[in-house]
Amino acid sequence: MPSSSTILGQHFAYAHGRMGVLKLLMLEQSDVDRLLGAKDLRETEKILTELKLTNVIDQGISEGHAMLEAVGSWMRNEVEKMSPISSNEIFGILWLENDAPLLSYLLKKDKGLSSEISQEPLNGMSMYDPDDLRSLVQDGTSGQLPKTLVTFVKTLKAKEELSAQEIDSAVTKFIVQMQNKLSKNSGSRSIAHYLAHRIDLFNIRTALRLSKKDTKEVLPFLIEGGTIDPKMLAGETDAIASAISRSSLSIFLPKDLESLLNDPIEFEQSAAHIIASDIAKMWNVPLSIDPLFAFAAITLGQLKLIRTILIAKNNELTPQETKRVLPPFITASSFVS
Repeated sequence: MPSSSTILGQHFAYAHGRMGVLKLLMLEQSDVDRLLGAKDLRETEKILTELKLTNVIDQGISEGHAMLEAVGSWMRNEVEKMSPISSNEIFGILWLENDAPLLSYLLKKDKGLSSEISQEPLNGMSMYDPDDLRSLVQDGTSGQLPKTLVTFVKTLKAKEELSAQEIDSAVTKFIVQMQNKLSKNSGSRSIAHYLAHRIDLFNIRTALRLSKKDTKEVLPFLIEGGTIDPKMLAGETDAIASAISRSSLSIFLPKDLESLLNDPIEFEQSAAHIIASDIAKMWNVPLSIDPLFAFAAITLGQLKLIRTILIAKNNELTPQETKRVLPPFITASSFVS
């Protein structure tokens, strides 16, 4: 009988080969340029149907967001088929990123804080069934959802006079707690670094947005788990720059941090390089869950990029205006330039 380590090695070897095939379906820069250059939403959706990325789904689907949801569902199934059953929960670190906006939306709607034009976020790569989350928030039905999530939702619903920002912050903190637990269980240093840097970047963005407020007002909206102490980020721009300069993130960033922090586009490009570097390191850990995690992370990023383009086209933004709000493009390459 083959040992469990041999079976695991064969599983990861199969995943490596399968990922090589699936990488060929991923976006290239030329695909992004085509989507950006489309004259309107209808042409954007037509181009989307022509991309290799959408060859894997029902060709009868032509609405942009529906295509992305179908691609996301297909990719999630592929990732979990390639992963040993014992490792599937690790991908919850990624899937939970898509549960967060839906949970926030449902809770804000329940509190009467959502606008009339806001729409429920859709994504095929989520941790929990959207119907289960709707039932929990609307009816209190827990179903198969974990007790910690059920308790969190019921506790938040019971609170009065919450602002939309406070709901978003509470959901983010809860989701990060779940991600940190999964990260520790994974035993992967690469995944732990990836998550810590994601938390750092979230905190930096939040701190910059609230930099004119008193420290005590800022701290409740920052989250633990990054490499930078949140207390060091709760201040003016120069204090934020000082905290970053003393962190491990500084090696990825230009020396003129204050200028960087005052330019949202340049900051997001630098942030993307940090995450891309973390992902690239995962490709170099053979016979482990890391390369598969990297592939899933890139897939999520590319679907988010396309979704942003669809929203921009629907709002009749020009290609130049769209570029200003577009998440930086991360390729499926194993290397970072």
